[in-house]
Amino acid sequence: MRNIVLTAAVAALCACSGQGDETPADAPAADTAAAPAAGSGTAALASDDAAGDYEVTWADGTVTTTTINADGTYVDTMDGEETARGSWVVRDDRNCLTPEGGAELCWTDSPPAEDGSWTATAEDGTTVTVARKTADDGV
Repeated sequence: MRNIVLTAAVAALCACSGQGDETPADAPAADTAAAPAAGSGTAALASDDAAGDYEVTWADGTVTTTTINADGTYVDTMDGEETARGSWVVRDDRNCLTPEGGAELCWTDSPPAEDGSWTATAEDGTTVTVARKTADDGV
């Protein structure tokens, strides 16, 4: 479950754009001004520059990384070891991730904080903090 949540959280970080019901991960954003999702935020992966690495911090302090690929796939890692992979899509202003052999889980993102991080909340109430990694982070 943690892998699914991690993936969804990362997906939420990428961009801020409200799009149609189902947007392929590699589709360009129609508008970079985001519409609120479920009253709290926007789907972070809704932009055309969503691809990249995201640091996901769990409530217990565990840190994992999700790599979002422009082709609509993702890979989760922890301590350099792959923990999950699958596909992602933006649907109804939520980032929805489906691990290989698993069930889809959709996340709602908060508006970004001053540092660019945001909180992603899964359908089951799990919350994580997501931040996009940069070259300064050693990526």
